Amino acid sequence: MKKTFEQVIEESVPTLVVFQHAGRQNAVDVKYLFEEVKKKYEGRANVMRVDASYNEPLWTRYQVHAFPTYILFKEGQELMRESGKKTIGELSELVERAL
Repeated sequence: MKKTFEQVIEESVPTLVVFQHAGRQNAVDVKYLFEEVKKKYEGRANVMRVDASYNEPLWTRYQVHAFPTYILFKEGQELMRESGKKTIGELSELVERAL
């Protein structure tokens, strides 16, 4: 059974959500970062990608105004939010703080 977005962010493990827009120039870079961080934290944290092209209600609900935006959740609470270009190291540091 596939979990909803809300069910995933409510979990006790951290969830890093990457809001991106597939039509933007940096979309390929963001996808690569997403895949690398997802592999690194498999089993210890959730890493999700939300394409704003198809999920306007979701990015509107979370007031995402820039792409990419990274939001870290744990037990349904937003722990941090950052936008703009990030490295794998920077994203890993964000997740490590919540583990």
